Amino acid sequence: MTKKTAIPRERSATIRQELLRLLDGNTLQIKAISKELGKSEKDIYDYLNQLNETNQLSVVPAECVKCGYKFENRKKVSKPSKCPNCKSTYIKQPEYTLKIMQKFRNK
Repeated sequence: MTKKTAIPRERSATIRQELLRLLDGNTLQIKAISKELGKSEKDIYDYLNQLNETNQLSVVPAECVKCGYKFENRKKVSKPSKCPNCKSTYIKQPEYTLKIMQKFRNK
């Protein structure tokens, strides 16, 4: 049996450019971003970390579904593994958008 190799899709822009276009005016979770860009969630987190470091990313914090705890002051953009209050692992994914768009909408 031969192993099939994945053929990368053709891109007219870089992954970062496509990510910026995708988040422009949209608030999305990691699964939707990963599916749209055709990249793994791990790769997308790397790009989101870069955007976060350059202060371009706005993160709607993850939230514990069980007790309602919000992970508001979290520096990592990835989903937390468990709630510090109730230790539940049932956590709503954080959502991502661009800060640039929020500034223009508030005016």
